[in-house]
Amino acid sequence: MKYTGLLFLILFSFGAVWAQHKALADDTLQLTYRNIGHHQLVRNEPYFDVMTFRRYRPLSNDISPFSRSGNNGLPSHSYNYNTQDWNSANLLGGFQPLLFTKDSLRFYNASKPFTQLNYYNGSKSEQQFEIFHTQNLGEGMNLAFNYRRINSEGFYIRQLATHTQFNATVNFKSRDQRFHADLFYLINTLENQENGGVIISDNESNTNNTILLDINLRTAQNQSRTQNWGAKSSYDFAYRDSTKEPLFSVSHEFNWLKAHRNYADNFTDAPDFFDVNIFNGAQSNDSSFAQTISNEVLASIYEDQFQVGARNEQLQWFQNYLINEETSSNFLVANANLDVIGIRFAADFEKGISGFHKDELDLKLNATFKDIKSFQPKLYGRLSRKQADYLLANQRANHHYYNFSFNTSNEVQVGAKVTQEKHQIMLDVNYRVLNNIVYLDSNQLAIQESDDISVIQVNVRKNFKFLKHFALNNNIQFQAISNTTVLPLPTLTTFHSLYYQNDFFKNSLNVMLGADLAYIGEYNGYAYSPSLAHFYLRNENSPMLGNIFQLDLFVNLRIHKAARIFVKMENITGKPFSEESFRIQDYPVPGRVLKLGLSWRMLN
Repeated sequence: MKYTGLLFLILFSFGAVWAQHKALADDTLQLTYRNIGHHQLVRNEPYFDVMTFRRYRPLSNDISPFSRSGNNGLPSHSYNYNTQDWNSANLLGGFQPLLFTKDSLRFYNASKPFTQLNYYNGSKSEQQFEIFHTQNLGEGMNLAFNYRRINSEGFYIRQLATHTQFNATVNFKSRDQRFHADLFYLINTLENQENGGVIISDNESNTNNTILLDINLRTAQNQSRTQNWGAKSSYDFAYRDSTKEPLFSVSHEFNWLKAHRNYADNFTDAPDFFDVNIFNGAQSNDSSFAQTISNEVLASIYEDQFQVGARNEQLQWFQNYLINEETSSNFLVANANLDVIGIRFAADFEKGISGFHKDELDLKLNATFKDIKSFQPKLYGRLSRKQADYLLANQRANHHYYNFSFNTSNEVQVGAKVTQEKHQIMLDVNYRVLNNIVYLDSNQLAIQESDDISVIQVNVRKNFKFLKHFALNNNIQFQAISNTTVLPLPTLTTFHSLYYQNDFFKNSLNVMLGADLAYIGEYNGYAYSPSLAHFYLRNENSPMLGNIFQLDLFVNLRIHKAARIFVKMENITGKPFSEESFRIQDYPVPGRVLKLGLSWRMLN
């Protein structure tokens, strides 16, 4: 009876949607979005896309394998190396991929009020509910909000995850089109039990009862929260001509980001898990806080072809009343967007000039060329110097008490990308040289690697269509890292979808039936620290992780544009309760699991 309610809701939705079929046939909904401040980069919202709906986990890249520590809502990290960059939310560590952030927000324009409900259900009380609504409030103004609730009991003892997340955006422009403003607010409240990892002995590895599996921690928990609100506004003082292209504009952006995490544990039942107890040998109650308040002013000329300005950041860090640090940083910022002999050049420059970030530098360059026989080539590069997060380099917690002074982490990157929409081809190749990267060693101490590390990354995507209704989508990611002791990530990860897709009942019902296959190559990987909420290096003698295949079977349905449904059997060949499933040390991934999802659109 576990899924009776959801199945009833699915059946009910069929009747309701068919009752609306006549109205939907004349559907004129136009829904577009953009990111904050980017008024020219407008995209269509694929609210009826059935392809990605089944990939329900809230991750930025939904077609790449990712490391996870169990059920939905638990810490995870990318298998691909990304540029080291820190902000106040860094103290949430492995929970960061789950967060609503300013960069993930969308500012909408809707031809009519639009609401969408998403619901996902799985074993062990795993549920995820989302509601999204947007509508224009008169000419030139739009309001949108998104609410997400994740609740999962987990397959192993003390893995309960309870997350509540919300964001709201408002964008508007004046009647004369001179004034534009984007406003937003978001909040992420995460509550997680921490079991410290599962202990699997030889005589327990084949059990099907998770209650029999021991764990390292029995009372630990992390309670985290981020809040972020801000506004970006601009005013066009002069136009180039009657086309209303701005000749000179001024913009201002305000941003306030606050993050808090509390780690609590009574570890008398697990006295050997922590090597050090600084304040109390029986319990921990560590509280960490970080805050950034920034103001940025930019002057733009020739339709934003050139922008120059400055930003001030007020920074604060707090931990257990032993750290209470406040400082201010100032930056020079500039960017350019030019069309020269048919090539689109873009450059972004940011340089710290005082305060905590005074040594930072971030320079990005892009050149997008005209299509060559329907192929669009692009060259890009980046030079960055980033200061490590203060609370990563300084700790005054019960199990972590240290103080380090780090130089900036440096990176030089060059790359090339080619895309072709007609045949759905993408090839992206980049080369990086890293210096002074910061990481947590096997003793959970922050370390800076002075030697250079080189990384080559190749990402290939190709989608095939054959026999009219069949398709095979492929995403292959390869990376070669010169020092896998410091960056213990897999060389190869792949994701493939093979499916049959067809329309029935006069195109009212779209059916997709298929399988997803993911492969994760062998790698040394990371362990997870509940008290820091960060990943750290495993012991060098630990057995390798990875060399994992995961096979999912799915059925996706789309009823006109009003409803989407999926039924998916995840990891059907995976061994339950096995060390072979580790993506992160001591955190097994569940075996075969049934997942159901329903998305329902409503027009007002």
